[in-house]
Amino acid sequence: MLVANYRTGRVPRAVRSAQLLELADQLFAERGFHAASMDELARRAGVSKPVIYDHFGSKEQLFATCVRRTGEALADRVAKAVREESDPRERLRAGSIAYFRFLQDQLRAWIVLFDGEDARDTRFATEASRIRRRQSDLMIHLMAETSGTTPDHEGRPRLEAMTLAIAGAYESLSLWWHEHPEVPPEELADWLLDLIWPGLEQLNAQLATSS
Repeated sequence: MLVANYRTGRVPRAVRSAQLLELADQLFAERGFHAASMDELARRAGVSKPVIYDHFGSKEQLFATCVRRTGEALADRVAKAVREESDPRERLRAGSIAYFRFLQDQLRAWIVLFDGEDARDTRFATEASRIRRRQSDLMIHLMAETSGTTPDHEGRPRLEAMTLAIAGAYESLSLWWHEHPEVPPEELADWLLDLIWPGLEQLNAQLATSS
C-alpha cells in the first residue's frame, strides 16, 4: 500500500521500510553508494534522517539490503523461467533471457554493483559473492538434473568451477551490454548459448558416464 494512503506519522513500519528501499534502490543506481546521500533520500521520502537510520541502522546496511534484495529478485525470476521449460537447452535459454530481461530493467543498479567503485568495496563483496553463488547453485542443480546425477556428485568440484566461469561470462556480457543497449535480451542469450552449450553438453555426458 502506498505511503500517501496514510496520514503523516501513521505510516506502518513495513510500509515505510518498503518505500525507503524502493527510493534507495533508485538513488544508489543513480549515484552509487559513496555519492548517494542520506539527506537526499530523506528529502525524496519526506522523512527525517533519523527515520532512515531507525529502519536500517546505517547507510552501509541500507545499501547491503538493496543489493541482497536485487540478487534475490534476480534469482527468483531466473528459477521461475527455468522451471517452465523441460528441454535442457531451452531451460538454460529461458533462464538466460530472464537474466538479461531483469538486467534490462535494473542495468544501472547492476553496473553499480559489479563494475563501479562500490563493486570493489570489501564491505559489500559478501553480498555480491552471495548473488554469484546462488546463480551458480541454480546452474549446478540444472546440470545435475540434465546428466541424471545429484548435485553432490563426485564431479561437483569441476561443475562448480565451470558454473562460476560461466557466471563470469554472464557478468562480462552484461557490462558490455551497458554500452550496446540496442541488442535485445533474446539475442544476447542466443550468443552466449552458442558459445557455452557445446562445452556443457560434453560436461553433462562425462558426468552421466561417471555416475
